[in-house]
Amino acid sequence: MKYEWFGIGTLLRVALLGAMVTISVALAAMAQPNKDELVVGQLQFLTNFHPLVQVNNTKRLVINYALRPMTAFDENVQNQCILCETLPTIQNGLAKIVDLPDDKKGMTVTLALKKDLLWGDGVPVTSKDIAFTWKMARDPKIGFSNYNGWNRASALRVVDDHTVELTLPAVISSYNSWDQILPEHLEGPIYAANPTLNQYVKQSLYNTHPTNPGLWNGAYLLSDYQIGTRIIFRANPKWTGPKPHIATIVLSYRDNSSALLQNLLAGAVDAVPVSPGGISISQMLDLQAQQRDRFAYHLAYGTNLERIAVNLDNPLLQDKRVRQALLYAIDRKAMSDVLFGGLQPVAHGILSNENAYYDKDIPTYDYNPARARELLAQAGWKPASDGICVDDKGRRLTLELVTTAGNQTRQEIAQVIQSEMLDVCVDLRNIFVPLQQFNGDMARKRQFTGLMMSSIDFSPSVSPRIALGSNAIPKPDNGRVGNNFSGYASPDMDKAIGELERALDPDTTKQKWADVQRIFSDDLPMLPLYFYPRAYVSVPDLAHFRQGTLDPLQIWAEEWERK
Repeated sequence: MKYEWFGIGTLLRVALLGAMVTISVALAAMAQPNKDELVVGQLQFLTNFHPLVQVNNTKRLVINYALRPMTAFDENVQNQCILCETLPTIQNGLAKIVDLPDDKKGMTVTLALKKDLLWGDGVPVTSKDIAFTWKMARDPKIGFSNYNGWNRASALRVVDDHTVELTLPAVISSYNSWDQILPEHLEGPIYAANPTLNQYVKQSLYNTHPTNPGLWNGAYLLSDYQIGTRIIFRANPKWTGPKPHIATIVLSYRDNSSALLQNLLAGAVDAVPVSPGGISISQMLDLQAQQRDRFAYHLAYGTNLERIAVNLDNPLLQDKRVRQALLYAIDRKAMSDVLFGGLQPVAHGILSNENAYYDKDIPTYDYNPARARELLAQAGWKPASDGICVDDKGRRLTLELVTTAGNQTRQEIAQVIQSEMLDVCVDLRNIFVPLQQFNGDMARKRQFTGLMMSSIDFSPSVSPRIALGSNAIPKPDNGRVGNNFSGYASPDMDKAIGELERALDPDTTKQKWADVQRIFSDDLPMLPLYFYPRAYVSVPDLAHFRQGTLDPLQIWAEEWERK
C-alpha cells in the first residue's frame, strides 16, 4: 500500500507532461537553434567559485569547463593527461619507488606541463603554479580538496619552468592522478596577505572577481554570472588545445526539477542533467515515453553514490544494530523499480556491483522490516503505545533526515523512507534545506543531528578515505575538508584504506578493496541507497557529448558540437 501513491503520481506527471508537450512543441518550433550556444539547465548554484575549497559534486561539474585538472579518467577507465605532457607511470620511468629514511618506501613522480599552456590573461602556466598550489595545499590553515590533492606530496622540486618532481611519503596507487592548479601570479599575493582559510576564501579572486580571465586555463572562461540565476562560459581565446565547437555555454538555474523540465520542453534550455542536480529519473522516463525522438537521452553507468550519512555523535545512532536496522527498513529495490525504472541500481556498499573490485561476498541488507524490528529490540528499543520505539531511559527513537530543498527525487525518497521507518517504530522527521545551508553549516560543520542524504562520487582515482577516513572528518583544524560527515573513526578502516592506497597491482587492489567493503558493510557509518547513472537529456543535435566519462564530462567540453 505504501507505494500506491507513486503510481498515481506517475500518471499525473505523464498527463501533465502531455499537456506541456502540446504547448511547448509549438513554442520550440518557432525558434531556430543557435549552434554556437548551449544552454544547460541546472538546479544547484555554487556556494563559492574557488575550485579547491569546499569541493563537492556540484562544484566539480561546473568548474571543469574553465579550470582543468592535471589528469582525468575517460569513459574507458583510462587515466590521461589533461594539462601534463605524459602520464607518469612506473613503466615509463616518470614514477619511481624510492627508499626513504627510517627504512620506508616512497615515490617520486615527475610531472611535465604542456609547454604552450596559458592562463586566460595570456600568462604562461608554469611550474610556479604547481609549486604554489602544492604550498597552499600543505598549509594546515588552508583546507583544500582531497579528491586528488596536492598535499599528498611531502616535497616538491622545480626542475624547470614546466617540470616538477613530487616526493610522496608512501607508495600510493593514485600517484598519477592530480587536481587543478591555481595561478600564482594572481592568487599568490592574496594568499600571502590572507593566511587563514576564512580570510583567503573571502579575498580570493575566484570569489571577488571570478570573471578575471587569468583565473582559468581551460577551453572556456567564466565570463559572466548572476548569483542563483546563471553562469556563462565563453571560449577561451588563449586556449591552445582544440578550439571549442560551441562558443558559449550558459548554465541556467531553476528552483526545482519541474521548472527544468518545463524549460526543456519550451526550448528555453538545450540540455538538463538527470539526478541528483537536475530532473529526476522518473521525469526522464516519462519524457522519453512521450517524446522519444524529440530529445537525445544520454545514459551511462555511474559511480555517484546516493547515501545517508549517519551522525555518530548522536547517542541513538552509536549502536551499529540501530544503523543496520535502519537499512533493513528501506526497500531500496522497490524504490529503484518504481521511481527509477530500475535504472538506479541498489547500492550494497560504496562500489557498484558493476565495478571490477566489487566484493559479492560482503553482507547485504535487503529489505527486511522484521529483521529491523528484531535488531532494534536487541539494542533495547521497544514500541510504546503510540507505535514509536522507546528505550529503558524513556528516550524516543526520533531522528531527523536532512536533504536538499527543491530536489524532487530526494524529497520523494525522504517521504518513502519516513513511511518505512514508521513501520519499524522509528519516528523520522524530514527537513529540506536550501543548498547553501546544506553544503555549508549542515554538512561541513556537521550540524545535522541524525541523518543526512547526499551523494558522493568515487571516480577510479579517488580513495574511499574522502568519506571513510578518520582524517576526512570536517573539523576546524583541517579547514573542514573531507566528506566523512558521519564522523566515522575506525582504526581498522584507516588501516584497510592505507593498504588499499598502497596497492599497485590489480590482485592486491581487489583484495584490499574487499577488506574496505567488509568493514564498511559491518559498521555502516553511512547507509548506501543506490548509484546514479550518468544521465543527461539534450537536444538531438548535440554530438560528441561524452557522458560516460568517469571524471566530470565538462573536462572534454570543447569536443561538444551542435550538428
